[in-house]
Parts: sequence; structure tokens; C-alpha cells
Amino acid sequence: MERDPTGLEPVKRSLPWDERAIRFERATGAPQIDPAVAAKAAAQVNIALSKVAPPHVRTEACKISAQGRLTTAARAGASVAMLLHFKKEIIEAARQADKAIINVVANETWAELKILVPYAQYRHASGLADLRERIEAENEGVVVPPFSMRWMRSRKVLEQHYQDGRLPQNAATVVFKVCSKAAGEKLLTEMWVAGVKFRAIPFIADRADTLCGRCSRWGHSEFRCYWGGPPVCTICAGPHRTEGHKCEVATCGKIGKVCTHTAMKCSNCGGCHPAKDGRCKAKAAAIAMARGGRASTLRRNSRSASPDDAARATGSSGPLNWVPGASASPTVPDWTEDEDAMEIVEVEPSGTAPPVAV
Repeated sequence: MERDPTGLEPVKRSLPWDERAIRFERATGAPQIDPAVAAKAAAQVNIALSKVAPPHVRTEACKISAQGRLTTAARAGASVAMLLHFKKEIIEAARQADKAIINVVANETWAELKILVPYAQYRHASGLADLRERIEAENEGVVVPPFSMRWMRSRKVLEQHYQDGRLPQNAATVVFKVCSKAAGEKLLTEMWVAGVKFRAIPFIADRADTLCGRCSRWGHSEFRCYWGGPPVCTICAGPHRTEGHKCEVATCGKIGKVCTHTAMKCSNCGGCHPAKDGRCKAKAAAIAMARGGRASTLRRNSRSASPDDAARATGSSGPLNWVPGASASPTVPDWTEDEDAMEIVEVEPSGTAPPVAV
């Protein structure tokens, strides 16, 4: 039987994994799947696809998730929709390796968000469970897995800060997941908890190419900073925050910005440029590390991110600045993580002095 070729043309752009992934459903009570079975299933599926599908519609190796689920993904040039176009053939082929397989569906996609909540209201033992119940009750179609809700900082630290009166706005950040992109996008637009309108923002874990706003080192955010010294400016490497950098020329007076009077210095490599400049070797190494490249150029005796910085970078890249009742007008983001661009820092003209060499 000939199939309608509509929608089977190769995809030219690079699709993220969650737009290519499928998951095999297995019968209730089926034994734990074996890696050898997973490998055989992948082979059988591609053999079956070779007989009915275009050459670009093939799968990658099958994987077994931490929850014991069998998943695979379409190769570059194909999508979930293309694979499910041949759902019957895929199921029959996979069952040659594992008789417990009964169906194949698009893999679940997750969105991870964070919100700022009044700590006193949810500090008790069942506080996060109560918060989860309220989120699901007041936001139609939203499902929050119980295991996904957590305080962004440790309970011990939060409780100590609460007792000492050192919690900003007496609030703390909660991180949680929802079971679909659509639900995540909906909460970004509007979110209600206990009759109060909250503002949610995406939670993005720190990576090797995250620049700390305090110490100006790569590999972690300010929230996870272990630097014990004074702040370090990303523009001149001086002992002040970047937003506090001020041009001393009376006719200029720019604050927190690079200008033609600035004696720029990178706090990581020592070069005559801001720490964020795309020509910085430390930044290039951090980006390469975040993309899975070699980290050999990240030296511990420099101010660039070391491997242990990246390993412990698990916090949020954004500030804790969202409060209940804030007006909600966020832009719905692309849930895939875009790689940082190597942007060249432009110097703002401000007077007649010649630009500082970079």
C-alpha cells in the first residue's frame, strides 16, 4: 500500500531531542527491559522502516531511561510525526525484540519553572504538597509531578535566613516541572495560586558558560557563588559590581556601560576587553565546555571556570525577583536551550578620546 508522502520531506533545520523522541509503552507488570533487548529493538525498527519509509526516516539507538522506559528518537532530518506515520510497522518490529511492547507514543516533554512564594506560608513539612495541589486546582490542565517540586535553596539555609529575618521580601523560590510545553507556556502567561496571581519564569540550570554577576567567573550564577572577596567588575575587573562601574570623566559619567574612556580589563584572562567579549579565550573555552567540548584550556590558576565550578553549577541563572501579583506580560520562550553567541562587545562613543585598544 502506498503512503501519502505529505509531511515526510526531510527537515532541514536541527530539531531538539524532544521533537524527535518516541516512547514505547509496555504491558503492565512486564519485567525490566534488558539493554540487549533495547539494542535488538532498535535494529528491528530500522530494518522495518527501510522497507516502507524514506531513507531519512530512521531512529537512533534505543535508550532505557532512569524510570525503566524504552525510548528512541528520529535521526537528523526526521521528526516524531514522521516516525508515528509508520506506527504500525514500528510496533510490530519492536515486538520482535520485546513481546511486552504494546504501543509507541511521542515522548513526554517537560517544562521547568520557578516562582517566588511567601516562605512562612509553605515552610511546614507538607508546604510544597499544598502548593502543588493549589497550582493544579487553579490552573486548568496543569499537572505537577510530586517529585519535581523543590526549594531552590536548601531548607536548612532558608530556615536559618527566615529565623534571622534575612529572607528578601520574606519569600523564597520554588522550582517545579509541568508535564508539557503547552502547560508551561500557559503558566508563563498566567498563573494563580490560592486566588493570587503569580508570575512564573523558566528555570534554566547553570552551565559552564554561565557568568557570575558577583565574581565574574564562568561556570555558575551569583546564586551559587563561592567567592569570598569583593565583587568583580566585568568591564574593568575592579572591586565593584558591573552595574556600579562609572566613567570618571565628568563629560561622560556612564554607569554600568563600556565607553571610550574605559580602561577595559578581563577578570578571567587579563586581556584588554570586558569579560563578556566574544574574543575572550576564557569565554570561548567556557562555551566550548558547555557544548561538550574539551575543558583543557580552563586553567585553575586563572579566573576562568574550573571543572569543579561547572560540576556544582545546579542553581538558577536568573535573579529571584518575581513576586505574587506582578503583571504578567512575559514572552513565551523556546524551551530548547539556545547556545550562546560569540558576541563582540561594542564600545559606546562618549567624547573625543580615542577608543581603548581591544
